[in-house]
Amino acid sequence: MISPADFVSQVRRELQRVTWPTQKETVGMSIAVIVMVVCSMIYFFVADGIVCFILEKIL
Repeated sequence: MISPADFVSQVRRELQRVTWPTQKETVGMSIAVIVMVVCSMIYFFVADGIVCFILEKIL
């Protein structure tokens, strides 16, 4: 079993190897996520409207 001190030491070494994104990359990816969420929201809003319209005509 690994000791807590060894675990913390290994975690610190792993964190030093991580390539952290720059602020520009973070902002770019955040904007991409927001755009995709808005596109999905519009798609599901339209699809729901179409399905509701069809169901109202059938029922």
